[in-house]
Amino acid sequence: MTRPVDHHTPATLLVGISNPATADHLVRLSALLADTQPWHVILTHVVQVADQISLTTGQSSPAVVHAKDFLEKARGQAQAAGLETGGLVEVARSVDEGLLAAARSHGARMIVVGHSEPGAEGGAAGGSEERFDRAMHRVARRTRADVVVAKFRRQDMKKILIPVTVGAPLRLTGLVCRALTREEGADLTFFHVAEPGAESDARQDLTARLEGEGLGELGSLEVTTAEDLVDAIVARAADADVVVLGPSGRPRLIDTIISSTGRRIAERLDASVLLAWGSEGAAG
Repeated sequence: MTRPVDHHTPATLLVGISNPATADHLVRLSALLADTQPWHVILTHVVQVADQISLTTGQSSPAVVHAKDFLEKARGQAQAAGLETGGLVEVARSVDEGLLAAARSHGARMIVVGHSEPGAEGGAAGGSEERFDRAMHRVARRTRADVVVAKFRRQDMKKILIPVTVGAPLRLTGLVCRALTREEGADLTFFHVAEPGAESDARQDLTARLEGEGLGELGSLEVTTAEDLVDAIVARAADADVVVLGPSGRPRLIDTIISSTGRRIAERLDASVLLAWGSEGAAG
């Protein structure tokens, strides 16, 4: 069931922040999102507690003290960027459980999290990306909120590529597009890979849908044909700064991000990637 929208109270945007390597990127993305509509932004850090330690005991651990200091620095960065935020330290057994608990307790309408690439300054160690993806898969499957997972690889966010399919929902894609085009000098392209002989129909359909969603004026639409969807998107994204990938629906229990088309595209790109799951069809 879709939650009714309260137009008088700003919706809550929960930003999962855990690493100095992604803090400034997440603040920047959150500020762009907050420029599109009123958001109550809460920067959230999850402190993981081992099974043999009670969550109550974990609340007074040195890790919580460190997390509070880290969040205060991140909130300072946000304030410098003109973004007022709240701060929340959530103690939980795992990152996904902590994010889900925070989202439920604060009625979050969107969850944004970031991942730094292995080898980057402050970046995650090798092998962590798969664990991160699986944790975010569990978050996307179990929350009613929109979920945006950002994999930051480039500093710039000016050249934006949005692969789109004929039937995919555009609500969340549109929200992210509107935010990204707030960046000065942003150049956005919607990109569709059609079946051979279906280019004209696909262009007509997508043009109508984009205009119907109020997105047509944000950028241009390119339609091409190719034998392999993934190869075509990767080739077109060669000069992109950021690529937005919006799966057609929520991941099911038997699915994993690891085997999804989105992941296969994301792991081959040099650009930053935003993976987005809309609240349509969210788990109860």
